[in-house]
Amino acid sequence: AVEIIKGWTEPQQVPTCLLSHLRTVTLVHFEGRHMFKIMRYLLRNAKVLEMMEIVYPKIFDSKDKIYTHDEISRFERGSKACKLAFISKW
Repeated sequence: AVEIIKGWTEPQQVPTCLLSHLRTVTLVHFEGRHMFKIMRYLLRNAKVLEMMEIVYPKIFDSKDKIYTHDEISRFERGSKACKLAFISKW
């Protein structure tokens, strides 16, 4: 299901399903600073996350992609097994 989240606020308590069940997440329609907040939250709190795919919008140029990759790669990860995949397909 596709859900666009604008003005996201971090919940007070981490949902149990996020802590122990979320293994893969794909983020599309990447836009705005709020997406960095969501990615940081998911990477930090999803303890069994194996893969996060970030799909760049086609309006991103090389500079945008490098900046995004560098920022997200520095985020703390709750799962040591988590891999990041950066995809340009939109």
